[in-house]
Amino acid sequence: MPKQEQEPASEEVTEVAPGVLRMQLPIWLPGLGHVNMYGLVDERGLAVVDPGLPGPQSWKALKSRLKTAGYRVRDIHTVVVTHSHPDHFGGAGRIAREAGAELVTHHSFSTWTVKGPSPQRAISDSEARRAEVDAAAIAQSVAGPPDEIPTIAEAAPDDPDILHDDTEETEATATPWGRETPWGTKNPGPPLKRRLMIRAMRVLFTPPEPTKRVHHGDRLRLAKRDWFVIHTPGHTVDHLCLFDPETGALLCGDHVLPTITPHVSGVRKADSLRSYLATLDLVARLDGVQLGLPAHGHPFHDVPGRVEAIKEHHQERMELLRSASMAVGPASVQDLSHEVFPKRHWGVMAESETFAHLEHLAHAGQAERWQEGDRLMYRVAPLSSGA
Repeated sequence: MPKQEQEPASEEVTEVAPGVLRMQLPIWLPGLGHVNMYGLVDERGLAVVDPGLPGPQSWKALKSRLKTAGYRVRDIHTVVVTHSHPDHFGGAGRIAREAGAELVTHHSFSTWTVKGPSPQRAISDSEARRAEVDAAAIAQSVAGPPDEIPTIAEAAPDDPDILHDDTEETEATATPWGRETPWGTKNPGPPLKRRLMIRAMRVLFTPPEPTKRVHHGDRLRLAKRDWFVIHTPGHTVDHLCLFDPETGALLCGDHVLPTITPHVSGVRKADSLRSYLATLDLVARLDGVQLGLPAHGHPFHDVPGRVEAIKEHHQERMELLRSASMAVGPASVQDLSHEVFPKRHWGVMAESETFAHLEHLAHAGQAERWQEGDRLMYRVAPLSSGA
C-alpha cells in the first residue's frame, strides 16, 4: 500500500488552517509523488512555502494551483524555503524575480552554488542558539507571555524499509560522485539516467539566493499573525520549521512527516542524529502545538505522537545495529548497513544513515570507532545488565 508521501499531486486546493492553503505540486523523486506548497494569505496577497521543483511542469502546476485559489504569481510577496533540496526551493528564485518577493531561508541555507557555514559550524551554532532561546522561553513562560518567541514548556530531557531519499546528490553535506565518503567508501552516484537528469538540472538551473536569512527564534508575520522560526537540523543542517502559537499549526517541512521517516545524513565530526532527535523533542513540546503541515503527505493532528513514533524508529535502528555488531564483530559502515537495510536499499544513502546512527552511538560512548586503512570501523557495545 503506497505511503501518503508517495501519492501523486492532486489539483485540489484546500484550506488546512485559518488563512493557510495547501497546494500539491508534482515531483519525480524516488519514493515521493508530490510536495505541498502552502499559501499563507493576508492583506498583501500571500506568502508561499516550498514552491516545488525547478522546470516547466512544476511551474505550470504552481500557476494552475494559484489560479484555482484566486491568485497569480505577482500576488506573492514572500517565499519561504524550509531547506536546501530542489523539490523545496526549485520555484523560489523564479517567484522572487517575477513577483519581486522576499526569499526567506535559514541562515545556514547552502546549495551547490549558494554557500552557507560548514555543517559542523551550523550544527554547533544551532545548539548554542537553541539553548539561549529555550532558556529565555522557559523563563518568560513563568513571568508572563513572551513577546519574541512562543512559550516552550519544560520537558525532561513507520516503516524502516522506506527510505526518504530526496537528499540524494543534492545535500550540501553529500559526498560528490566518485569521491570518498567520510566512512571510507566511494560514492558511485545514482543510476546513469538520473545522473544525467541531475547534471542537466545543475547546468540549466541556478539555485536561488536568499534575500533574508533567519535564525532560530526569529518571528515572521504571515497570514496576519506571527510565526516563529524553529531551526531543526538533522534531515539537512539548514532545515527550519515555522510555528504559529495562535492556532498550534507547525509548518514542518521534511522534519516530521506523517508516514515515512526523513533521511538523516551522517556528518563528519558532528552528531547529526543527536541534533535531529533534540529538535524533534523541541517541536513536540512547543506550547499548544497540534497540527502538523508537512511538505509531503497529508496534514496530521498529533505532532507529539508522530515525533514519538519517529524516535522509536531510530531507537529500533540503533538496536538493530547493536545486534548486528554483536553478531559480526568489528565492521565497516558499509558492512553494517548491509545488515540493517534490505538489499534493495543498499548504497550510499543507507550507508550515510548507518554512519549517522553509528556516530551517535560513538558520541554517546556506546560504540568504539577506529581507522583501518581508508575505512572507519565500529564495534557497538552490548547493553549493560542494568540498562
